[in-house]
Amino acid sequence: MSITRALLLASLFGSTACASYATMSSDDRCGPPPGVEKPLASLGHDTKPFEIRRVPETAFGGNPPAYLYRFEREDSRTTEALRAIGMIKGGRVLVVGDHGTALVRDAKAGWQPESTGTTENLHALAPTPYYKDGQTVTEEQRKNPPYLAVGSNGAAAFRDPTGVWRVESTGTTADLFALYHLARKTLAVGAGGVMVERSPEGVWRSVKTRTTADLYALGSCAGYLCAVGAGGVMVYCRSHENELVCIPRPPPTQATLRVVDELQIMGDGVWLSYVRSGKTEPPSPPPSFAPWPVAKDVIAGEEVRATAHNHWSGMSEIIAVGRRGTVWFQGGLFSERSRLERVKLPFEVDFHDVAYELVDGFLVGDQGTIVHLGVEGFTPMHICLL
Repeated sequence: MSITRALLLASLFGSTACASYATMSSDDRCGPPPGVEKPLASLGHDTKPFEIRRVPETAFGGNPPAYLYRFEREDSRTTEALRAIGMIKGGRVLVVGDHGTALVRDAKAGWQPESTGTTENLHALAPTPYYKDGQTVTEEQRKNPPYLAVGSNGAAAFRDPTGVWRVESTGTTADLFALYHLARKTLAVGAGGVMVERSPEGVWRSVKTRTTADLYALGSCAGYLCAVGAGGVMVYCRSHENELVCIPRPPPTQATLRVVDELQIMGDGVWLSYVRSGKTEPPSPPPSFAPWPVAKDVIAGEEVRATAHNHWSGMSEIIAVGRRGTVWFQGGLFSERSRLERVKLPFEVDFHDVAYELVDGFLVGDQGTIVHLGVEGFTPMHICLL
């Protein structure tokens, strides 16, 4: 196997790759096997954290061990609703919420407030790295990129890598509910079908969506950029001559949609999955989605507010969050035996967002709630691609 292919496969698995043609021991070729991954040290104040044991289903089958999942509240030092979170492995954990609230996690000092320069409610947060062609990206830049938050009345606040926030003008007064960052631009959607686009220099402009429905989520879906929202509205966008062209498509549901997660779209009592067209010759048709039968009874009467992927090999699963302390785990993402598990946490709050990577996750919600999810006992796979 070529070194290039080894590195590509390893990047997909979230693992370190080794490629060699020399005759030597496996430890010499690939290094020693990894040890048990430890979650971040807890800042929790629960006398008895909520714990479950579960087995994350993987693409490789077999009988993986059960791991201990520990959910523990951390003191945010605020009662404001917290609506969005950003986390990059090894970097800062950042949260935003109502009345311009912004918090950054410090391993020793706990959750620390930052001044965003706005008192608007901040609904969405996204890292917005932009690197010029040929630019060398340091590990510090990777771990601590700039961030953008948007919210009520068209508010936008940009955080540079040093932690300094500045308010920007988006050119709209509509509430903005979701963000999505592409290589050179960042897009936000919101009330009344509004979509606005930000350049790396912080210049905003409007994008036509051809709908007046409220848009609550934005993301990549089967080769398109998709915006979804009230009444099941689905808007598919693609770039044409450096301009984003967006066209509404017939919705498969009348339920409000709140999450776009690659090949899945979720919302109020509905979980849609991608339907393959069967067409192999270009051009490919716009993606179609239909209710996922597995989820029908598990999410009836519920609202899925946000999801996060854990792409690491051996921990490949999705966590979704909703109202009244409800979370869902979807395992077996690459197999026909994909399943959905509902877990009721002992925190009677509505969750608004979630982040999840390797053995750490964070759930944020009403009343200043921050819950740290730590997974105990997981050892990353030792993948040696030769």
